[in-house]
Amino acid sequence: MEILWISLVVAIILFLLYGFAENFFPVIKHYEIVSKKIKKETVFVLLSDLHACQIGRNNEKLWHMIQSVSPDFICIAGDMTVKNGTHTERVLAFLTKLSGEYPVYYAPGNHEIRMPEYEAYKETVKKAGVCYLENNSTVTSDNIRITGLDLPEYWYHKCWQKRIFTTEEMTELIGRNEKQAFSLLLAHNPEYFEQYADWGADLVLSGHIHGGIARLPFLGGVISPSLRLFPRYDAGEFERTGSRMVISRGLGLHHIRLRFFNRPEVSVIKLSCLLKEK
Repeated sequence: MEILWISLVVAIILFLLYGFAENFFPVIKHYEIVSKKIKKETVFVLLSDLHACQIGRNNEKLWHMIQSVSPDFICIAGDMTVKNGTHTERVLAFLTKLSGEYPVYYAPGNHEIRMPEYEAYKETVKKAGVCYLENNSTVTSDNIRITGLDLPEYWYHKCWQKRIFTTEEMTELIGRNEKQAFSLLLAHNPEYFEQYADWGADLVLSGHIHGGIARLPFLGGVISPSLRLFPRYDAGEFERTGSRMVISRGLGLHHIRLRFFNRPEVSVIKLSCLLKEK
């Protein structure tokens, strides 16, 4: 019996060590979105939920992963920092390096907006050359309209708290969608995908769920930050009435730094033209 207990304890320790080690082995995951609004093939990288962690010393490993795909630009879907502002200098150094090489479009998550020095952080990010999108938009030279949704903290709630976010409330925040251009929406919280799709986003880029911390075959992510078990939108690609959403599993974690079958993700998205049939 004693041997059984020792074996169980060793197995648990090994399992926890595996969950911790997963943080150090990020992967590149590829997605392709085809649309008649795309004028020419474009490749970009989606980053989210770094939480002031480092992937390689000074994020060198992350930097080389991004460079390996030669993106046209970078999109950031929030939570690069942690809410108490710890190690924000790491984030700022990495963002400065990124913006020196690529156009960078950044919308905040729930951690950024709760930072004590948030206003100073935003100004430093903007001075570094990053296009920081707070309920506003910018249009690239390839007719891609990138909009950043800045949701108030109220909309990041626990599963037992009732919140009903409507398309009308979204429109009040960011205005009406202009459907001529390809509409790319940076929206940290994927929970409101129905509203994003109804608003008219062609592609939504999200994070926040961290892949569900652990991932199980056929069931997906186990738990969301709102403590919802087996969240509907956890990681990967989703579709609704012509709109697509890509959710990154994120790059870092905070509080409980464990991942099970859920390696950190650098998302690479290719936007392709819809060729007309002859």
